Amino acid sequence: MKFYSFFAYLLVGATTSAALPADNSAREVTSLTASKLTWTGQVKRGEPAVSFTGTAEEIYNQIIEINPNYDSELGLDSADAKVKRRDLKPIAKRATTSSDWTCAYGNNVNAESVGVGVRYLYSIANGDCSAPPGSPGNGGCTASSCNSGAGIFLCNDSSNTLHNACTIVADNAVEVLINCQSTTYNGGSSWTSYTHGQIFSLDRSWNVILNQC
Repeated sequence: MKFYSFFAYLLVGATTSAALPADNSAREVTSLTASKLTWTGQVKRGEPAVSFTGTAEEIYNQIIEINPNYDSELGLDSADAKVKRRDLKPIAKRATTSSDWTCAYGNNVNAESVGVGVRYLYSIANGDCSAPPGSPGNGGCTASSCNSGAGIFLCNDSSNTLHNACTIVADNAVEVLINCQSTTYNGGSSWTSYTHGQIFSLDRSWNVILNQC
């Protein structure tokens, strides 16, 4: 899986499309109470759907243990895959994201580490990602991804278990990643990009958060 080219694609998009960079005024959220993600989807063509629990990366690794050809048959690299690399403009046209996002929530996390999680979410996008029941302000959250302390959380504000296509979670994470990004100059030719924030669904029944994990 070509993570580095994916990082470059996302971060270039962020540089050219950023609307509101993250800042130090964000509400500090040291941790979120979150369960592990449950993914349900097909691992081999023609076979029933199965369920795995873990982060997107852990789930992907479980999938390819069973089917080493998953990527070419059902995953991101398959010939009929509808999941492609995306920048902000095509995502903004999809019904899966909204303009209801804020950078004033959460703590800074490394943008490239978020990019790793996004890539894994897209890689398991033929299945759904679930979150337990919750309520407004007290969502039931799952850690969809956690890479080097950078988490992508799917939080459910409704009283029923949430089942979202994993691509929807990834799309919304990208929306926050691009809109809520700041860059720190480290000297020489070295820069580090950070992000954090929250985005709500159109009906505000669920949200995606980028925060420390």
